Amino acid sequence: MHVEIVTPLGEKYSGEAVAIRAATVAGEVGILPGHRDMLTALGTGACLVQSEAHGEPVTFLLDEGYLQVSQRGEHVIIVTEAAERPDEIDVAMARADLSAAKAEFDAATAAVGSAAWLVKRHAVALAEARLSIAGAS
Repeated sequence: MHVEIVTPLGEKYSGEAVAIRAATVAGEVGILPGHRDMLTALGTGACLVQSEAHGEPVTFLLDEGYLQVSQRGEHVIIVTEAAERPDEIDVAMARADLSAAKAEFDAATAAVGSAAWLVKRHAVALAEARLSIAGAS
């Protein structure tokens, strides 16, 4: 199946795959060739693109967006705010971002559920995911 990962900055990945795993808002989803057509919202987390049956998958951190399977599982497009490979993640910066995001999130408890609180919660989740993908959690 053909896989494309697209961000606002352009195409991040395009190639053939035998399997994909990605974090959605409802949990992890696995896609194989022949998968039923679908559209789902992505969460913030890992996406693994298996390009060969027994090779190492290409790993990306995805930051929300959508995953669409079409043409009876022959085409998968992922549209996301950001797609980062582990070697593109600055671990020191991710740790600093996590520390700052946690401090802001902890201070925002009076506004639980507000839009500002959700943004702060997302910043924590994104920083944690970056560290996890980079293998530095």
